[in-house]
Amino acid sequence: MSGSREVILAYYRASSPRLAARWMRAEAQRLARLLAPAPTAPHFRSVLLVATGPTCPRPDDELLAWAGSDERYEHALRTLQAGKDYLLSVADYDAQYAVRVYVLPTQSPAPAGRRTHAPAGTGRHRKPRWRFNR
Repeated sequence: MSGSREVILAYYRASSPRLAARWMRAEAQRLARLLAPAPTAPHFRSVLLVATGPTCPRPDDELLAWAGSDERYEHALRTLQAGKDYLLSVADYDAQYAVRVYVLPTQSPAPAGRRTHAPAGTGRHRKPRWRFNR
Protein backbone atom coordinates (compact mmCIF):
# COMPACT_ATOMS: atom_id res chain seq x y z
CA MET A 1 0.00 0.00 0.00
CA SER A 2 1.42 3.37 -0.93
CA GLY A 3 0.51 6.87 0.10
CA SER A 4 -0.46 8.13 3.46
CA ARG A 5 -3.56 8.82 5.47
CA GLU A 6 -4.44 10.62 8.62
CA VAL A 7 -6.25 8.77 11.38
CA ILE A 8 -7.66 10.84 14.23
CA LEU A 9 -7.25 8.94 17.48
CA ALA A 10 -8.48 11.60 19.87
CA TYR A 11 -9.71 15.15 19.92
CA TYR A 12 -10.59 17.79 22.48
CA ARG A 13 -12.36 21.12 22.07
CA ALA A 14 -10.70 23.55 24.45
CA SER A 15 -12.22 26.85 25.50
CA SER A 16 -8.83 28.59 25.72
CA PRO A 17 -5.31 28.32 24.29
CA ARG A 18 -4.00 27.35 27.75
CA LEU A 19 -6.41 24.41 28.02
CA ALA A 20 -5.49 23.34 24.49
CA ALA A 21 -1.76 23.41 25.34
CA ARG A 22 -2.40 21.42 28.53
CA TRP A 23 -4.35 18.82 26.57
CA MET A 24 -1.51 18.64 24.05
CA ARG A 25 1.01 17.97 26.83
CA ALA A 26 -1.16 15.21 28.33
CA GLU A 27 -1.82 13.70 24.89
CA ALA A 28 1.92 13.58 24.11
CA GLN A 29 2.48 11.68 27.37
CA ARG A 30 -0.40 9.29 26.64
CA LEU A 31 0.85 8.54 23.13
CA ALA A 32 4.37 7.95 24.44
CA ARG A 33 3.02 5.33 26.88
CA LEU A 34 1.10 3.65 24.05
CA LEU A 35 4.12 3.60 21.72
CA ALA A 36 6.45 2.16 24.35
CA PRO A 37 4.56 0.25 27.03
CA ALA A 38 6.50 -1.11 29.98
CA PRO A 39 8.22 -4.43 29.19
CA THR A 40 6.70 -5.80 32.40
CA ALA A 41 3.14 -5.26 31.12
CA PRO A 42 0.97 -8.41 31.40
CA HIS A 43 0.46 -8.75 27.64
CA PHE A 44 4.24 -9.07 27.13
CA ARG A 45 4.69 -12.10 29.42
CA SER A 46 4.65 -14.64 26.59
CA VAL A 47 6.43 -12.47 24.01
CA LEU A 48 10.12 -12.50 23.19
CA LEU A 49 11.36 -8.92 23.49
CA VAL A 50 14.44 -7.73 21.62
CA ALA A 51 16.48 -4.74 22.69
CA THR A 52 16.89 -2.02 20.07
CA GLY A 53 20.10 -0.32 19.12
CA PRO A 54 20.99 3.29 19.87
CA THR A 55 20.19 4.40 16.32
CA CYS A 56 16.62 3.11 16.40
CA PRO A 57 14.09 5.96 16.30
CA ARG A 58 12.25 6.48 19.58
CA PRO A 59 9.17 8.64 18.98
CA ASP A 60 8.08 7.96 22.57
CA ASP A 61 11.24 9.64 23.88
CA GLU A 62 10.64 12.66 21.64
CA LEU A 63 7.04 12.97 22.83
CA LEU A 64 8.08 12.74 26.48
CA ALA A 65 10.86 15.27 25.92
CA TRP A 66 8.36 17.72 24.41
CA ALA A 67 5.83 17.15 27.21
CA GLY A 68 8.52 17.64 29.88
CA SER A 69 9.91 20.85 28.42
CA ASP A 70 8.46 24.07 29.82
CA GLU A 71 10.05 26.03 26.96
CA ARG A 72 8.34 23.92 24.29
CA TYR A 73 5.03 24.10 26.15
CA GLU A 74 5.28 27.91 26.39
CA HIS A 75 6.12 28.10 22.68
CA ALA A 76 3.00 26.09 21.85
CA LEU A 77 0.95 28.31 24.15
CA ARG A 78 2.25 31.53 22.55
CA THR A 79 1.56 30.11 19.08
CA LEU A 80 -2.03 29.25 20.01
CA GLN A 81 -2.59 32.61 21.71
CA ALA A 82 -1.47 34.25 18.46
CA GLY A 83 -4.29 32.41 16.68
CA LYS A 84 -2.03 29.99 14.82
CA ASP A 85 -2.23 26.19 14.59
CA TYR A 86 0.44 24.11 16.34
CA LEU A 87 1.89 20.77 15.24
CA LEU A 88 4.03 18.34 17.22
CA SER A 89 5.27 15.58 14.92
CA VAL A 90 7.57 12.61 15.55
CA ALA A 91 8.42 9.59 13.42
CA ASP A 92 9.86 6.11 13.48
CA TYR A 93 10.83 3.90 10.53
CA ASP A 94 7.39 3.51 8.97
CA ALA A 95 4.99 5.91 10.66
CA GLN A 96 4.62 9.52 11.61
CA TYR A 97 2.74 10.51 14.76
CA ALA A 98 1.33 13.99 15.18
CA VAL A 99 -0.48 15.94 17.82
CA ARG A 100 -2.16 18.91 16.17
CA VAL A 101 -4.06 21.80 17.61
CA TYR A 102 -6.26 23.72 15.20
CA VAL A 103 -7.52 27.16 16.09
CA LEU A 104 -11.21 27.32 15.29
CA PRO A 105 -12.80 30.61 14.27
CA THR A 106 -15.19 32.08 16.81
CA GLN A 107 -17.72 34.85 16.60
CA SER A 108 -16.65 38.04 18.26
CA PRO A 109 -19.07 39.51 20.79
CA ALA A 110 -21.21 42.47 19.80
CA PRO A 111 -19.88 45.89 20.81
CA ALA A 112 -21.23 47.13 24.14
CA GLY A 113 -24.52 48.95 23.90
CA ARG A 114 -25.48 47.52 20.51
CA ARG A 115 -28.11 44.89 19.98
CA THR A 116 -27.62 42.27 17.34
CA HIS A 117 -30.51 41.07 15.24
CA ALA A 118 -30.91 37.69 13.66
CA PRO A 119 -30.78 37.71 9.85
CA ALA A 120 -34.11 37.55 8.08
CA GLY A 121 -35.49 34.06 7.83
CA THR A 122 -33.78 32.73 10.95
CA GLY A 123 -34.84 32.29 14.51
CA ARG A 124 -38.28 31.91 16.00
CA HIS A 125 -41.11 33.76 14.32
CA ARG A 126 -44.71 33.94 15.33
CA LYS A 127 -47.30 32.93 12.87
CA PRO A 128 -50.29 35.23 12.64
CA ARG A 129 -53.34 33.98 14.49
CA TRP A 130 -56.51 34.11 12.53
CA ARG A 131 -59.71 34.35 14.43
CA PHE A 132 -62.70 32.94 12.82
CA ASN A 133 -66.14 33.71 14.05
CA ARG A 134 -68.31 30.68 14.04
